[in-house]
Amino acid sequence: MQNDNRTSHPEETAEVQTKPLSKHSLTVRAFLIVGLFILLIIGISSIAQLFADYEVRLHSTSYGLQIELRPRIRAEDIVQSPGQVPIPPPDRTPENGIAWNGESDTARMPVAILGDGTTLTLHPIPTYDETGASPQLSFQEIFQKCSPSVVFIEVRLRFPLGSASGTGVIMTENGYIITSAHVIEDARQVIVTLQDGRSFYAAVLGMDENTDIAVLKIDAEGLIPAVFGDSDLLQVGQEVAVIGNPLGHRHSMSNGIISALDREVVYDGITMRLIQTNAAINEGNSGGPLINLYGQVVGITNMKLIGPGTVEGMGFAVPTAQIRPVVDSIIEHGRVVGRPALGIVVRMVDAVTAADEGIVSGVYVQRVLEGTDAYEQGLQVGDRILTANGTRILDSVDLRNEILNFRVGESITLVIERDGVELSLRIRLMDAGLLEF
Repeated sequence: MQNDNRTSHPEETAEVQTKPLSKHSLTVRAFLIVGLFILLIIGISSIAQLFADYEVRLHSTSYGLQIELRPRIRAEDIVQSPGQVPIPPPDRTPENGIAWNGESDTARMPVAILGDGTTLTLHPIPTYDETGASPQLSFQEIFQKCSPSVVFIEVRLRFPLGSASGTGVIMTENGYIITSAHVIEDARQVIVTLQDGRSFYAAVLGMDENTDIAVLKIDAEGLIPAVFGDSDLLQVGQEVAVIGNPLGHRHSMSNGIISALDREVVYDGITMRLIQTNAAINEGNSGGPLINLYGQVVGITNMKLIGPGTVEGMGFAVPTAQIRPVVDSIIEHGRVVGRPALGIVVRMVDAVTAADEGIVSGVYVQRVLEGTDAYEQGLQVGDRILTANGTRILDSVDLRNEILNFRVGESITLVIERDGVELSLRIRLMDAGLLEF
């Protein structure tokens, strides 16, 4: 038998030796853990504060996902009455945080009480007095009389963060002020400065996009209100003046004539009928007065026509005859109530566009709001409106004027064309102020 010469070795076992951590290593590790925990808490707090201070909105664009931040207006940032802005020494910012140095801005937006019975009065053209003196004023006299009623408006914007400016007209001695709605659009804070240099926070009572009119209120007494005249008495060719704050140059005056009345202008998708003037109107004039030779405000300037090339001498103002019911309703309700609407958006297709699209020119339904009677009665996008209560509809102004002949709750009959077939729909009108377009 052959002997096995292999030697048997005991099993080898790997022995792992451990060494306790030093006190220094434990201290470092503890600091790292605590530091990471603190950073986590700070990160969570920062995100929570971000969502508390801003509305975060996501938008899908051709470039990807876009994040939009809009500062929130919190309830605790609202006070119960407009307040006067203290003018600080030039070397410091006032305690209330108004951004006189362009940095600090913690002041609050005031509010005001609605429905105190204040209304806008339109005055007739003054007549010759017993001495036979002409009631017409020179432009120097117009400026002396009217400039104390014109205010400078500074607006701190919600988004984008920044500021804008415009003009306003004092309506009453206790601080009601009329301006353009687009001047205070997206405002988080409005400051009104009088001709004498005093500044006030302003409460925004309400605004109306259809007429581009807004009403503010400041807590002041003894102001010099403007005298408002009746724009229905204007005639083409009459001389007028404009006072405002163009490009930040406060209380600048220009003059011209009434170039046209009842001029149809489309502004921000809304068709308006405005006074046209060749008086110089520039950025910053919006919300200021258009004044006749009797020193009466007959319109609120709101735009200058801008187009290809150089456009000069084409400014526009909202007539006081349109402004009066809007202002009265805003002061009473905070919005315009009782204005009838179908609850639709229409599109005017001219002959050139119609030829390009292969359709007939006319007024087409572009959108129908859900919850309206127009929606319930089956009015559809693409329908062409032929008549409203028997009146032929050639443009959106024709339709609007016909609707304004009725009251909220009354019905109007539309004849429409759909796929070459004429249909008749009876639609109940709704309060435009309750609709969200």
